[in-house]
Amino acid sequence: MAFKPIAGIAMRSTRRSLLAMLLTALTTFVAPSLAEAPEAPPDNAMTTGSGYGWECLTGFERIANRCSRIAVPANAYLDASGDEWRCNRGYLRMNDACTAVKVPQNAYLDDSFGSGWRCERGYREAQGQCVAIEVPSNAHSVDSSYGPGWECDRGFQSSGFQSSQAACVPIELPANAFLSRAGSSWECDRGFRREGAACVAVRVPANAHLDYSGDAWKCDKGFHLHGAACVND
Repeated sequence: MAFKPIAGIAMRSTRRSLLAMLLTALTTFVAPSLAEAPEAPPDNAMTTGSGYGWECLTGFERIANRCSRIAVPANAYLDASGDEWRCNRGYLRMNDACTAVKVPQNAYLDDSFGSGWRCERGYREAQGQCVAIEVPSNAHSVDSSYGPGWECDRGFQSSGFQSSQAACVPIELPANAFLSRAGSSWECDRGFRREGAACVAVRVPANAHLDYSGDAWKCDKGFHLHGAACVND
């Protein structure tokens, strides 16, 4: 009986210790969350969707811990993102300004071209200017950034490697030939095949016929190829 008060004191002491440990644990987990309270956004900003952090409004950019208005130069506009600017049509970006595009004679504004302009049909860029393309006889100009800027007419082909010496000469058709659909070369008639600069007749053996291409043959049904002939199965 003499030991009961001592046991009661020990139990109360244990409870106090457990309570102190619980309070310590709560302080450990709750204190950081209190310290991580959402930061109030500065002027011209709004809290992000998660509730933590902030972002600048359209037309403003973040500099350190504030939102400054984006400086849009003359002849420019804010793009769809709202955080970048672009030059108006007819202007090119030069550092932090928009400079007017200088369009030479015989040229027009073109947004897709690096310089902001492109030469008109029949002209070609040379040292920042548009010079006339010299089109030879039996040829016509084409709208292309590559090549000489012209093509030979149908039935003619280019002769000469340098544009200053190039010309369009008639395509010489051999016997049993015709102009291709493009008109820049020729093909042999059906039943003939091309050998060099000539069209030679396709020799079809017995029990054979011209194939779909018309410049070769295949054995008739019921025959098979044996050497250069078609023999019975």
